[in-house]
Amino acid sequence: MSQWADEFFRDWQAAWNTGTAEVLEHVTDDIEYWDVTLPAPIHGREQYAAHCDRFFAAFTELSWSMREPVIHEGDRVTEPWTFSGLNSGPLWIGLPASGERIETAGTDIFEFRDGKVCREHSYYDVVGSLRQLGLWPAIGGRGESAAMAVGGVAVKGRRFLKDLGLT
Repeated sequence: MSQWADEFFRDWQAAWNTGTAEVLEHVTDDIEYWDVTLPAPIHGREQYAAHCDRFFAAFTELSWSMREPVIHEGDRVTEPWTFSGLNSGPLWIGLPASGERIETAGTDIFEFRDGKVCREHSYYDVVGSLRQLGLWPAIGGRGESAAMAVGGVAVKGRRFLKDLGLT
């Protein structure tokens, strides 16, 4: 473990507990950000800032921490994190604010250039997070059964249209 990585991620988490301007101090102008909830990666400081703004609008009373030590090798670092916050604004994926608290864990993989983040891949349990926010059906409940049934019909319908050559 390097002292540099430990220090960077203490500062990084402090920035993510504060706001967009503080986070941007730690990224390159050509930052590339991958998130499992986004249809495509974010490219550049302006798009990354807009994403951060949406995140900070969606969550207040934030707390980020490391759940394990970071793993540092060359210009790459893996950060296992935990997050808690209050969902007080709309989520960037188009869902309304729930007013619920969330506690979740994930892992981000970073690449660095000149001591700043130039690439970030973020992995976390999206469905578990949505369940905590009351925006996804509970495991084993009627809502989950209905959602899975609708999903099954959609898959079968898509296959049917594909077999007919309509897609």
